[in-house]
Amino acid sequence: MIRSMEDSPSRAATMTPSSSASPMIWGLTPREIHDAFWHARGVQCVRRGSTATLQRAAELYLLLEPGQLVMFNVAPLSERLTWQNAAVCRVRLVAGNEQAYRERVIVDDRGLVQRIERQYRPESGASSRVVLTSSRRLAGLWMAATSRREGWDRVRRAVSWPRVDHYKCSGLACVEGDPAQERRLLDGIVQRWPSPAQSIDGLQEREAGVWHATGEAPAAEAVRVGPLWLGYGAAAADHRCLVGPRWLADRAPSSGSTGAVRPRPIAQVELVASPRRAGSRPPDLTYAFLKRCMDVVLSGTALIALLPAFVIIALCIVLEDGFPIFFAHARQGRAGRPFKCWKFRTMHRHAEDIARDLEAYNVCDGPQVFIRDDPRVTRVGKWLRKSHLDEIPQFFNVLTGQMSLVGPRPSPDDENQYCPAWRDTRLSVRPGITGLWQLNRRREPGEDFQEWIKYDIEYVQRASLRLDLHIMVKTAWIILRGRSEHAPQ
Repeated sequence: MIRSMEDSPSRAATMTPSSSASPMIWGLTPREIHDAFWHARGVQCVRRGSTATLQRAAELYLLLEPGQLVMFNVAPLSERLTWQNAAVCRVRLVAGNEQAYRERVIVDDRGLVQRIERQYRPESGASSRVVLTSSRRLAGLWMAATSRREGWDRVRRAVSWPRVDHYKCSGLACVEGDPAQERRLLDGIVQRWPSPAQSIDGLQEREAGVWHATGEAPAAEAVRVGPLWLGYGAAAADHRCLVGPRWLADRAPSSGSTGAVRPRPIAQVELVASPRRAGSRPPDLTYAFLKRCMDVVLSGTALIALLPAFVIIALCIVLEDGFPIFFAHARQGRAGRPFKCWKFRTMHRHAEDIARDLEAYNVCDGPQVFIRDDPRVTRVGKWLRKSHLDEIPQFFNVLTGQMSLVGPRPSPDDENQYCPAWRDTRLSVRPGITGLWQLNRRREPGEDFQEWIKYDIEYVQRASLRLDLHIMVKTAWIILRGRSEHAPQ
């Protein structure tokens, strides 16, 4: 018997029940798996006419029609929304790829692999449209609409035309309730999602790339090559050889599983479970241990030595502008964990009230804010920033393990969402008080954010004890020399 890789997953997956029924994996419908796939990318699917709760943790909202299931590469689109200052991106998905190829695994009637064929041929197909936005308000307008035309009219009236972007890319669009299309969607998700446990609870990976419900034991004598998703009862089925990418639908109820399989909200998606990004490195345990020892010793010593400076700075701040003495800003640490980054307060107490009026003076091209001769900064604050003494309280963050002496600049969630691929790389290490970007930035118009990305990724790639010591020595020299420019707050 010859079984083609391009259609065998669907056929094998739906032997029980019949191919006329929608497939289920781990008790989840194709729509639930589809939405969990997008959750792992920080995207919430918002369907017109639904009553779902909009999740604040979502980086983007994907506006869909009822029953619409799609799959495409969202990374370049999130960057377009940033660089083109767009509020909405209308995406036209075109099925197929002119340079596509398909691989077929040829097996005999016993399931043993005979050969692998690769067929090159162009593909083409119909197109479908979706909408991407980072605005919860626009997502809510879409969800409340009764028709597609009304939904788009609502969004269009709320956004000026220059802030609407248009993009065409290859992708897959399916209709919920059509078993054949749902199986095709699951085929694509299995190929493109190596770690479903990122956003689905109750899954276990005993073999590389082979996923099944927790508590289900696959047959030990079988040969399995991932990526494979084994539904309820499929793990114990009589399959001598399973070669992925492939999935097997539920064949039995979930009573044998020790934990319920259910999708997670976006806020609970496991960033650390993501596949390692290009540019990141496997952990060096010796380096990590020595780096942490250095952080604890040096930050503790600095806090003791600078205690008199704490008292003097605190008095100066209070005498000029009253309390509070410290300013705490919510930032993201390693693996995206939120923490409060402490600094001495350098701005007037009501600085945030006039921030919007000063947006035109921001010289940064990305999400940071840097205003030359910022009127919100107090006289004491200018001196603290010039001498970098405003960052002394961050030694407490280092001592507690939220930060390191050297690392990427700590940034809040709304800045990290500007480039998800870069975000995952920089959040693989602890943020630092100083780093490559702080030392090497040039403040050139239109390049500041790009330099930030460049130096953060370079640090993660090159991180070592020698590089950390070099950065600390150079930072101390710059502070003693009195460089006037300062990192954005």
